[in-house]
Amino acid sequence: MWSQSDSNSDVKIIVGTEPNIKEFNAHSSVLRSRSLYFQRALSERWKDQKHGIYIITQPNIHPDIFMLILNYIYTGKNILNASAEDFLNILVASDELELLDIIECAQKHLIKEFTPWLFSNLVKSLNVVCRYNHFHELYNHILKFTFRNPYSLFDSVDLPLLDEVAMICLLENDELELEEIKIWNCLIKWGISKLLDDVSNLSDENLLDWSDEHFMALKETISHCIPLIRYYHIPKYYINKQIKRYQLDSNTFIKSKTPSRRCSRLITNENKTIILSWIDKKDKDYYTCITDPYKLKLLLRGSRDGFDVDTFHRLCDFQGPTIVILKTTKGDLIGGYNSVNWNSFAKKIELRIHNLIQFRYGGEICINILHFIFSISYFILKRKSYFSKTSDSFIFSFTDQSNPVLSRIKPEAINMAIWNNELSGPSFGASDLCMKDSNRWISYWGAYERKITNSNELIAEEYELLVVY
Repeated sequence: MWSQSDSNSDVKIIVGTEPNIKEFNAHSSVLRSRSLYFQRALSERWKDQKHGIYIITQPNIHPDIFMLILNYIYTGKNILNASAEDFLNILVASDELELLDIIECAQKHLIKEFTPWLFSNLVKSLNVVCRYNHFHELYNHILKFTFRNPYSLFDSVDLPLLDEVAMICLLENDELELEEIKIWNCLIKWGISKLLDDVSNLSDENLLDWSDEHFMALKETISHCIPLIRYYHIPKYYINKQIKRYQLDSNTFIKSKTPSRRCSRLITNENKTIILSWIDKKDKDYYTCITDPYKLKLLLRGSRDGFDVDTFHRLCDFQGPTIVILKTTKGDLIGGYNSVNWNSFAKKIELRIHNLIQFRYGGEICINILHFIFSISYFILKRKSYFSKTSDSFIFSFTDQSNPVLSRIKPEAINMAIWNNELSGPSFGASDLCMKDSNRWISYWGAYERKITNSNELIAEEYELLVVY
């Protein structure tokens, strides 16, 4: 048990900065056994030869946080009672002190107990995980939320507090789910927020009052971020409207060096352009990243949202044309394109009325209204599974990247191209590629022209659905 008054201590640690400085007494044997940092720091050159003790200064850690850490080092207890913000500070301090067991414990505890706090204090969370990006578990947890909910960050009143390193971290990533012009606007908003106290009423009219000095200050603020914007993926209309050309010959051709942001972890940008070409029946002369006319948005990722059928229908029904991509545990990379909606609801609803009382009046059959009102329980709403008709759907395989396989719906089978069933996930044909439950899929060749896998029973390692628009 650690005690400040222990007379046998041989280490003095001076923690914090004015006006919050505190001295802690500790034992070198205990500190060395728990920390790589203290193994190096407790060397003879740090020892006060006159008093026979080690003296260490730690100005970057708050005394209250160090107290919690020291108690944990000695007892292995008490740290779990800390608040969310203290836990985040404990994580940063533990990194500096190289307390590897605390780093692992703190990440898991923050995710398990304080996820709502982390997401509602997104700027603070991002500043930590992007500056210390070796906190891999917490880093992935925070960035996954940010990429899917970017306006939780960019509409936050705390936006001016976002560190440049965090902004760069976001812009470098391919998975930020925003159109490039919106990313540009968010960068400008962040840059201005660093210069102004309030950007809530910011408008073009406000900027008319800016001097050259204001714009130069903005330039300096976002200078390291500007090269990370993927200008070739901004529509020409917005380029002409919002970005002023500067010292560029109109006849100059510039090749894009930045790929579009990836909305898929499973397929490459080249795979994507091939699939989009197939949608337009271009089986040879494929689109490029520059020429493809479509946009994709991630609707579902199994590892992020879940592999169950209910999640698929909740996130993907009635979203329009979609691409399904599946990576199996055996290494297959297969999928399909559905040109119509997914739908877990019935195409037809059967309405059965038991003991229906009918009577004739004036030659017409009428239903007794009172009987209708008092016998609702006799009505049965029955969902019916059904096929959707389309000649545009296809399935595919990129298992062999040098020889992708395209399998279109057979002309005689267009009436059974897509199977809609509330108990199944995405299903092409009766069984050509179907999600049965959780991560279990099947593939039995039938309604489509070619087989896309040699396996009939498949286990999904990951799967994604992308809406095409």
